[in-house]
Amino acid sequence: MKKEIFQGKIFWLTLFGVTIILFILYLVFFSDNNLRKRRELDKKIENLEKSITDTKNKIENNYSYDQLKKDSSKLEQYGRENLNMQKNDEDVFIVVYE
Repeated sequence: MKKEIFQGKIFWLTLFGVTIILFILYLVFFSDNNLRKRRELDKKIENLEKSITDTKNKIENNYSYDQLKKDSSKLEQYGRENLNMQKNDEDVFIVVYE
């Protein structure tokens, strides 16, 4: 009698362990948030954060970030000079020297 109970526990523990292992494998390799996609997204986030800091550094070379945030005329001037932005009703010509 004791042997049958012990074998039943082993069966359920083995079944539980196999289920957990299959669930972990599903999460790691087959789900929508698998490791490969997570690594790709982390790289994209890292590149975007680097781009943000580079852009802020460029802005601070000409104007302080707070100046642009507070004064809309300086923001417009910065956009026109450095980002080649324009109003809807005007044309902008960029002269490139070779």
